[in-house]
Amino acid sequence: MNEKELSKYYWLKQEIENLDMRIKEFDVGISSVNLDKLNVDGTAQYKSIQEKRMELIEKFMNKRLEALEEYLKIESYIDSINDSEIRQLLRFRFLDLKKWDDIDILMNNGTEYSKKKYYKWKKQNISLFIPH
Repeated sequence: MNEKELSKYYWLKQEIENLDMRIKEFDVGISSVNLDKLNVDGTAQYKSIQEKRMELIEKFMNKRLEALEEYLKIESYIDSINDSEIRQLLRFRFLDLKKWDDIDILMNNGTEYSKKKYYKWKKQNISLFIPH
């Protein structure tokens, strides 16, 4: 698994948060309207607002499922690593989406220790990071 694959979960999580915000924004705008009776247009060409809202929620749920699948792939990959400290670093960085400074604090490491440890491990295991 390469670094791009490890980072995919981060971007999916960002996308999910964005979709969630849009769904909430949409709900606020229509909360006082009876959606079952209100259509965007009287013609069959347009769907009701409720149907469009449900499409957005379905998209949100599909992205959550995709993110969960990526999370499990990354977790399986991390489990396969022998070094416990590296496993912790990878989990904090790529699953919990922590910054290096925060990881140093969580692991009681000195400044930039975690980042240096990760890049040293990455260099020693470069074959794992070659895109396939």
